[in-house]
Amino acid sequence: MHIDDQLKSKIRHVANLPTLPQVASHLMKIINDPFTSAHEVAFVIGQDLSLSAKVLRLANSAFYGIPRSITSINNAVVILGLKVINTMVLSLTVFDMFPENKRSASLFDRKAFWLHSLTCGLISKFLASRVKKFILFDPEEAFCAGLLHDIGKVVMEQYIHEDFHRALKTAREGKIPIFEAEKRVLGFTHGDVAAWLTESWSLPSEIQLPLIFHHDSKSSVQCADIINLCHLADWLCYETGVVIDKTYQRPILMNGTLEMLQLTDDDIAAVKNQLPAEIEKMSILYEIARVERE
Repeated sequence: MHIDDQLKSKIRHVANLPTLPQVASHLMKIINDPFTSAHEVAFVIGQDLSLSAKVLRLANSAFYGIPRSITSINNAVVILGLKVINTMVLSLTVFDMFPENKRSASLFDRKAFWLHSLTCGLISKFLASRVKKFILFDPEEAFCAGLLHDIGKVVMEQYIHEDFHRALKTAREGKIPIFEAEKRVLGFTHGDVAAWLTESWSLPSEIQLPLIFHHDSKSSVQCADIINLCHLADWLCYETGVVIDKTYQRPILMNGTLEMLQLTDDDIAAVKNQLPAEIEKMSILYEIARVERE
């Protein structure tokens, strides 16, 4: 995607966008290497004692439902698998990079934002298992794409606070989706910011591109399936009321999304029915991420 250099310069003059911390960055690079061992992954995580404690607590939570106690990072990696561990570390790391900001709750409730993001990840994962089309969706990549889909919003809220809040007010007053208000007020969207933020994160395209194109799925031929999956999951969050604030206009579901993924109304109903119990279990991820920050 071509990004206007002036827009990129504007963001970078406001703040140096954060890079992914070393532990998560290293894991992203080695996790898809077939020669990477559980011991090596456990060693990398073990370099960060706070992260290790959070990973163990999360591994033993109802979210994963492991019937026996996991007592070491090495056991966690062996039992849950490299991909799940990578998801956990990426999730906990990103939460830590963008902590809750109580001063702006009236327009952008940070806790509500993260619960919306987590729910979008969960729905993406559920949908990935129901797609009839012959697509080899990785459920963990689907979860990460959903979790991070709005990462550009929290970057703007934290680093160009006043400009972003002008866009949020425009969205409310004009009854238009937030991404349209961003474009109108700022000249760029949270998808553009996600592109700038993650260009050095070593994310696979299946995770990175949905962050950029989930409101404009027709603009990317590459990874179109998972972009559409993320777009649908985001729309379903609005359908089920798991949003930052219900006063913001929901995005429109693009024509042909269900057909492209070969999903039916029954699939959507099944995901909606599955969601409430899973959201309750999933909220522990957010609570664990906040430990030691308050």
